[in-house]
Parts: sequence; structure tokens; C-alpha cells
Amino acid sequence: MSVRTRRARLASFAAVVVLGATVPVLTGASSAWACGDEPAAAAAAGAPAAQPSAVPAVAAEAQSVTAAVLPMTESQITAGGAPVEFGVEVFNPGPGAVKGIAPFLTFHNGAGNGIEGNLAPKDLVLQVVVHGEWKTVPLAYGCDVVLHADTSFLATDLDAVRATRLLFRLSVVKQDAAQTRVDVSLAAVHLPSHAPLGGVTNFALPIVQPAAPTASASATATRTPTASASATATKTPATPAASASTTARAVVPAAAVSSAAVSPSAVPVAANLASTGGGSSSTPMLIGGTALVLLGAGAVVFARRRAAAARG
Repeated sequence: MSVRTRRARLASFAAVVVLGATVPVLTGASSAWACGDEPAAAAAAGAPAAQPSAVPAVAAEAQSVTAAVLPMTESQITAGGAPVEFGVEVFNPGPGAVKGIAPFLTFHNGAGNGIEGNLAPKDLVLQVVVHGEWKTVPLAYGCDVVLHADTSFLATDLDAVRATRLLFRLSVVKQDAAQTRVDVSLAAVHLPSHAPLGGVTNFALPIVQPAAPTASASATATRTPTASASATATKTPATPAASASTTARAVVPAAAVSSAAVSPSAVPVAANLASTGGGSSSTPMLIGGTALVLLGAGAVVFARRRAAAARG
């Protein structure tokens, strides 16, 4: 292959590369779909100028709509613990009605370094009350480390001087020392134009990692049973004897006199006397007494017969 042929091929390859990089820019193509948007967003970017001009006009009607966070009772959130509830109010001050309004929520860890401590969709659970039941709100990344809540199913129409309130709850699923807080941003959004409305409300929930309290609690729990066990072991020799004697004194009369199963008339007096006696039988005494009486009688009879024989 000659030098000229090689140069010609290199020139052709370079031209193809330049055209491939230049055509998307010249045609107005967008790379927004790479951030998770649908390819339709790229097609909308290449639409005629008349269509985009109509979108700001619809959004302009709702520029006065605001979204605010209602007073909260919790100021922090526990990793792996109970969820934190917060209310959101979307208000349309007028002058006209607005359609397709929804709250727009985002979440991220503002204290993270961009690599460690980032919040992933699997780290948070966001739910909202819909028709009296909790419904999970999908979370997904935007073009950065910020999580966006898909609240499109909450879109509603608001008349002038009307408001709608929603109750959310947020949970941190697992413990991660690098995740120190959840930064929350709230705004109203006009879904037909995807335009944010009014101002943005920001608040942060520090994440409490329960690892340290659990360790101290377990140490306390380990020490406490040992002390109580030793105290119990010390008191054990005296306590059972006293309780046994008390039980013996209380149970025996109760069983004999006031038992619910056996009436007092059903127990003979002799049985009561026998049960409280010394425990020995009277049969040997009766036999011995009878034998002595018989021997005495026999001796008397023998003496009389002997006396009679002596006289005769």
C-alpha cells in the first residue's frame, strides 16, 4: 500500500468522525435522555418553535401556585426506624383555575461527598395517603445524585383560592454511617409543562444511626441481669423456707374446711380428727387390752376350780 493511499484513508476516517460529532449539534438533538428522561424529550427539543412557545403560556397561568410543608412534629429520622410524617399543602391563590398541579419532591444527602453517603432509591421509602391508604411513591435518580419522586399520579385541578393537602411519610431503610441526613426540597409543578411553580421549600432531616445506642443498651442489659441474678441468688436460701412454711399453714386448713369442690358437711369429724392426729393406729392397743382381759378371766376361773377341788 502506497503512502498516498494510507493518507487518503486516514483523511476519509477523520471526515467521518467529524461529521458524526457535528451532525447532532447542527440538528438540535438533545442528550437529556441520558439522564433518565424518555426519548420523547429529545424529539420535543427538535419540534417547531410554535409548540414550545405555547407551553410557557400555560405555565404562566399558574405561576402564583405554591407548595408548602405543614408544621412537623419530628425534626430527625432514624435509620431502620419509624417513618417521619409530613404534610404538604398546594395552594392556588388565583385569579383563575389551574389544571394538572402536583407537588414535586426531591431527596439527597447534602453532606455527602458525591461518592460516599449518596442516597439511592433503595435507601428511602416515600409513601402518601391516597383514599385513606398508604401508597408508595416511586423514586429515581435525575441527572445527578438527587432522587426525584414521581408524583404524577397526584396531579389535580385547583380552582382559584383553593388548596389541597397531602400526607407523606418517609423512611430510611438501612443504617449507613456515611448517610448523615436527608435534604428535602418541595415545589409545586405544572405537569402539562413540567414547569416548577412558586418558590422552593427546603428542609433537612438528620439521620440518627441507632448502632451506638443499641450497644450501650445491650451493655446495660448485660450488667443488669447479672446484678439481679446475684441478688436473687443471695436471697434464695431464706425465701423458699419462709414461703413453704407460710404455704403449708395456709393450705391445709383451707383444703379441709373451705374448699369450693368439697362442702364442709361432706367431710366427717372423725376424718378431720384422724387427719390431724399423731398418725399412729389404735388397733394394737385394742388387741393387747383384749388379751389382758382374757388372761385375767382365765386366772380367776382357774383359781376358783382349784379352791373347789381343795375343799372336796
